[in-house]
Amino acid sequence: MVTSIQSQIPVIQSGDNNLVQTQINANKVLRGLFNQIVDLNTFSSQNTIIGEIKFANLTIDQFQNIAGDDWILANGQACVGTSYSNLTGNNHVPTISLTGTTAFIRVN
Repeated sequence: MVTSIQSQIPVIQSGDNNLVQTQINANKVLRGLFNQIVDLNTFSSQNTIIGEIKFANLTIDQFQNIAGDDWILANGQACVGTSYSNLTGNNHVPTISLTGTTAFIRVN
């Protein structure tokens, strides 16, 4: 993903010496923004915790396609052998229901 974003950064090129400094400055700004986006993506992916609960109007397949396979339905199902089970000592996730939406819990 990083290389695809990086390849989309425009490069300003000119034979005019007055525009060379503009080109250098613009490219520095674009590289800085790109690095900040990468850092933010890294931080947000690391900023989840075992047992975290999220609500979404999605099926389990749709949710896992977006969030990953570490999430399961918070419907009382067994979770033996997961990080959630090891951390909490509970072999079942809680049953959480909210009318009109689905609850998911991070177990790994």
